[in-house]
Amino acid sequence: MFDNPDRSQNWSKTGKIADSSDLLPRFPELQRQPCQITSLGSAGGLSGGAIWRIECDRRLYALRRWPAETTSARLRYVHSLQRLWRESNLKFIPELYTTAEGESFTENALGFWELAEWMPGAALEGDTISPQQRDAVAAAIAAIHQAAAQHESSLEPSPGLRQRLTMLQRWRTMDRTMLQDAIQRLGWPEFAAIAQQMLQSFAYAANTIGDELQAIVSTPLPLHACLRDIHREHIFLTGALVSGVLDFGAVRIESRAGDLARLCGSLFEDDRNRWDDFLARYERLRPLSAAERRAIAVFDRSAVLLTGLQWIEWIALERRQFPDPAAVLSRLDISLRRLQFLLK
Repeated sequence: MFDNPDRSQNWSKTGKIADSSDLLPRFPELQRQPCQITSLGSAGGLSGGAIWRIECDRRLYALRRWPAETTSARLRYVHSLQRLWRESNLKFIPELYTTAEGESFTENALGFWELAEWMPGAALEGDTISPQQRDAVAAAIAAIHQAAAQHESSLEPSPGLRQRLTMLQRWRTMDRTMLQDAIQRLGWPEFAAIAQQMLQSFAYAANTIGDELQAIVSTPLPLHACLRDIHREHIFLTGALVSGVLDFGAVRIESRAGDLARLCGSLFEDDRNRWDDFLARYERLRPLSAAERRAIAVFDRSAVLLTGLQWIEWIALERRQFPDPAAVLSRLDISLRRLQFLLK
């Protein structure tokens, strides 16, 4: 199963699945027999993890192998937040199932693993999101933020905005010849073409975005645990109801402005009327301060400028490998389209 992402298999206590034959029995929830396991590969994700769909006794589960760089301390923190949200009656947060020892994850030679509830519904496709769906998504994100803020909050400058300013300043001094050589050595012409356009656009917009970041980077904002990587594909809907919010691998303390900027950019790109409409729906539940509204704009504009550069750094300089090159190019196409709009 681990070698063939397209094959479904039946598992039993005596059966072996590559070198992970001891894995499933660690979860009491999977003692029903038989279990059918279907590998979904990265399931469209780009983090380096993998997901398996498991059906046991007509119940569905998601088995996830976390990326190789994940630590046990990091995973405990992520799971503590998932439990917090779940215990706040947010049923669209997947329930985590524990091992026989009461842990929310287990480990073998391949990495750390978790078993979670399989969430119903599907991610949004295309540009259409109805008013009822916008209400539901805004309410779900507001509820996540509310529960996190009630648990732990502070008033401090955004760590994410500081990180972006540091990254922008570093890229201003990057050796362009070295960078161009690294891109060409990849032998990936589609990536190289997009990367060249992004580098040219960065030169035009860096000063403006740098000034915007500098103006807000020291402003205190309400901080609490946020998702930080919330895209349209991470929100499942069943009709007009949010039935699942997925992928908590990036959660950290941050301003909610970052979540709102990332989600609106993913849902609406540069349609400011739909941005304003969505934020108004969110603010009916959790009003934003003037500083947070400014931060949303800077989070988005700096992401438009820097996201493509982050991909260039990962792929050309760090030589990271991603399981789905087409998905990488799709992300880069969106980033380039938004960057070109920013320069108009």
